[in-house]
Amino acid sequence: MAAGADAEYAAYVRAVEKGDGGGRAAGDGSAGPAFSGPALVAGVAAVAAFGADLALGTTAGTALGAGAVVAVAGAAATVLKATSGRGGQSGATGAGRDSAGPGGAGSAGAGPAGAGPAGTGSDSAVGAARERWLAALEVRGMLPFLEREGEPGAVPAQAPAPEREPAAVGGGEGGRPGPLTDGAAGRPAQDRPTGAVSPEPLTGWPAPGRPTGTVRPERLRGTDRSAAARRRAVLERSFGQLPDAGGDFAGRREELARITRWVQTGRASAATRPTVVLLHGEPGSGRTALAVRAAHALRDQFRGACVVDLRGGASDERPLATREALLHLLNRLGAPRERLLFREGATADQQVARLTELYQRQLTGVPVTVILDDAVDAAQVRALLPERSESLVLVTCREPLDLGDVAAHVLPVAALDAAGAEELLRAAGGAPDPGPYDAEALDRIRELCGGLPLALRAAGSLLGRRSLDELVAALGRPDGGSPVERALWARYSVGLDDEARRLLRRLSLA
Repeated sequence: MAAGADAEYAAYVRAVEKGDGGGRAAGDGSAGPAFSGPALVAGVAAVAAFGADLALGTTAGTALGAGAVVAVAGAAATVLKATSGRGGQSGATGAGRDSAGPGGAGSAGAGPAGAGPAGTGSDSAVGAARERWLAALEVRGMLPFLEREGEPGAVPAQAPAPEREPAAVGGGEGGRPGPLTDGAAGRPAQDRPTGAVSPEPLTGWPAPGRPTGTVRPERLRGTDRSAAARRRAVLERSFGQLPDAGGDFAGRREELARITRWVQTGRASAATRPTVVLLHGEPGSGRTALAVRAAHALRDQFRGACVVDLRGGASDERPLATREALLHLLNRLGAPRERLLFREGATADQQVARLTELYQRQLTGVPVTVILDDAVDAAQVRALLPERSESLVLVTCREPLDLGDVAAHVLPVAALDAAGAEELLRAAGGAPDPGPYDAEALDRIRELCGGLPLALRAAGSLLGRRSLDELVAALGRPDGGSPVERALWARYSVGLDDEARRLLRRLSLA
């Protein structure tokens, strides 16, 4: 169980030793891995419990359950011993230095005055490393163990809810989920849910002593197939939660073609990583509409889709926290609700660390489309990238974000050209007879609207009952400010009668 968190545990040991000031090396017997003795005792106790139950005539399933309970209890004791042992060693080292006194070794610094600043600065680093290790141990060690053994105490023993999905745990390198195939049908891991817990024991996992790759058919046929079907249904329904793409849309064919080419190039690559596209432009330029249209157009390439409004440019709302964004994504993409609960007393950093682990496991090998709308924080965007899947991540922002070593395509969403602006105006107007063609009036309307699709749609909705010259006069009034404000004011003052304007003002007060 501890093998999956080796890297985090090594970082924690280094942080403790650095806080000790070099007093005891990592290879020292007292500073070495704290798992060897207790882990051996726990393993022997589990095997002994299993053998004793079999000798007393109990069934193999009951004996296996008793051995699993003993193993879990031993693992918990191992974690407690390791954490308390490290704390005790750090405290003992600090006390030894304080008691060295002036007559002690000169390298000790003669008491707490010299070690005080370093100890204060290292406490936070040790605590953060400990939190990361415990989170990794829980997500990669204990939870997969409980899933494999079908421990009744892992989740409530009740009938599965319609939205719950079973788990799939990989044995990848470094404790990360790796490729896993169904022992009976040979299905790849992406056809099975990842990062989820089922109230039933996980099917398709060999029992202790059973050769790898063999399964019990009576536990595979019903549960595994129905779970995979539920998983596909949840992801398929996620497309229905996207904003409607049926509105007026024009002038962005080249941008859509470039996104499609980038997705195809990413799929042809040997590396498994997401295709990240940064759509940047000023408000009203149609960044979100372009991202949503691309998600609908590429639906056949992906299994699910989700939009997260990060509220980066909102003046009256706080930006969405990373924790809330992860919860939204996991809910939309089919993660079981019971996996999103936290133990009592968990800090915000621990919750984010666990949600990040679950998010990465949930999307490992599962290509989806993720739209991160109105982003301003590059670190938050990096935390929301599915690292081990061929997903499409569309990030809308006002300015290009620096994502560091993440390979991202930058796509500016500029103002529409003359042809695109005219097409959008005609589509928004919906007039069966557009009247005589007036190139000068069309260019003037495009100029007053700044070529922004939002302003052009608002202005074009007035063309059904007015001519192009009348629309130019309405947009050219000195009341407007920005192009979008000018178009909305023209729509309000010219397109609505007195009663409609009065109703709209009253609705704003509701």
